[in-house]
Amino acid sequence: MNEHSFTGLITDIELGKQSLERILEHRAEVLARVDEEHVFFLTSAGGVVLHDFYNTVEKTFRQISLEIDGSMPSGEAWHQQLILRMTMPIPGRRPAVIDQELSSDLMEYLRFRHLFRHIYGFELAWERLLPLLENMSAVHGTLIEQIDSFTAWLDSSGLLW
Repeated sequence: MNEHSFTGLITDIELGKQSLERILEHRAEVLARVDEEHVFFLTSAGGVVLHDFYNTVEKTFRQISLEIDGSMPSGEAWHQQLILRMTMPIPGRRPAVIDQELSSDLMEYLRFRHLFRHIYGFELAWERLLPLLENMSAVHGTLIEQIDSFTAWLDSSGLLW
């Protein structure tokens, strides 16, 4: 781990943040078109937005885990373990990336992503997606605050923590 790798990681995190902004724009577009007549299309589009949101967050966590922690969780529950790992400081390596409350929120998006990947699109229920879509902006805001704090630590670090 050296300062050069932190520069690359900071750049990757910033690219992820830009992707999240585009995903939030798509979220707004879906929510602006809510009507009874187009529920299947809204549900499908909303599902894609939620899926993309969580995938982008997880990609950032995977990069942190690999580049700073030096490994990824393994086993069937590695996705959940990755989120939980981000709540813990790793002595000599890094502070916690996110807090427990954000971790709980992100677990909801992970559960949806798992569902989205394992069922048919026509099985999605709009009324179950809507709360996640509505809460996404708040979760995103909290995530960006915490990621920015972590990035500031990375930027000022250069040495082991």
